[in-house]
Amino acid sequence: MRIAIDAMGGDHAPDAVVEGALLARSHCSADLVLVGNEMIIGEALSRLDARPLPEIVNATQAIGMDESGPLAIRKKRDSSLNVAMQMLAGGEVDAVVSAGNTSAVVASAKHFVGLFPGLRRPALAVSFPLREGNTLLLDAGAHAQAGTVHLAQSAALAHIYLKITRGISNPRVGLLNIGTEPGKGTWAVQRAFSLLKKSALNFIGNLEPGDLFAGRADAVISEGFVGNIVLKTYEGLSDSLIAALECKAGEAGHEVSRELSGVLRSFQEKFDYRGVGGAPLLGVKKPVVVAHGGSEKKAVCNAIHGTLILARDEICSRMAEELEQDRALADFKYFNALLILENLKKKWGFGTEDRRRMTDDG
Repeated sequence: MRIAIDAMGGDHAPDAVVEGALLARSHCSADLVLVGNEMIIGEALSRLDARPLPEIVNATQAIGMDESGPLAIRKKRDSSLNVAMQMLAGGEVDAVVSAGNTSAVVASAKHFVGLFPGLRRPALAVSFPLREGNTLLLDAGAHAQAGTVHLAQSAALAHIYLKITRGISNPRVGLLNIGTEPGKGTWAVQRAFSLLKKSALNFIGNLEPGDLFAGRADAVISEGFVGNIVLKTYEGLSDSLIAALECKAGEAGHEVSRELSGVLRSFQEKFDYRGVGGAPLLGVKKPVVVAHGGSEKKAVCNAIHGTLILARDEICSRMAEELEQDRALADFKYFNALLILENLKKKWGFGTEDRRRMTDDG
């Protein structure tokens, strides 16, 4: 098993990425390949006194966090991200990890690796920990906006992913909205509600943001703009709560401090987002994991381990097979076309008598 790591991607690249890769290598069965400027990576390895040296594949360019993703992958053909994706597409590696520009990762994965047949867009899937178990949120930022079919297809991706990875035979899928009533939300969300109601998925309806942490659904679907805001709100809340607990533990007496320290360690293990490391980009033909842009070595290390599991268990190919058998992606396009037609009939008052008259005239 070989995993390519975009060594130039992320706010703290290359040092944090290289250090995280070395940490993962110490207890990881995969061969890790660092992709990027070999001189800069070599300097980082020298500072860390790494032995033996990992494999490096040279790439002369890097995509900045502030660049337009789709434009950058065309202008910077020899970027570390593009080189890693081309290696994945050509079978030289089994997976790719990047903490770089998310829009660039999505664009490069779509262009070089490709999507499941019938899928319009991939989606980032993030697990939110609960008191018991967790909830899957997608899309968490692959695309800011989403249409009706995009939302419905994300629900299908979540359904299959949870069946394969967690053994949930009929996952509960909800749609993130500002209210539980069917008529709430944007036009795309309202139509997605109608599509999902017609589907064979275990769709439980609209969910409000607070329901995300209440365990009401196994997966919650949203457009990427909303999902990413939810994700970053959670990250900020996690940091604030951990800091508050650390402060209380420091202020408390010895016995109380020891008890609070135990609570803090338990909370950190469960709710610190750095423990997850990265989010799989569901819908791409081969494993691609997007780590947080601000990832330090711990998060990079955990992202690599999560990627190894995806590749080892052949999650992507198994998802593609199940989706093809279920025909869910194609069905959503068909149902959406019927929904559009029905709405047009209502808008223009085109009913049964009109169809009979047209038939007779013909």
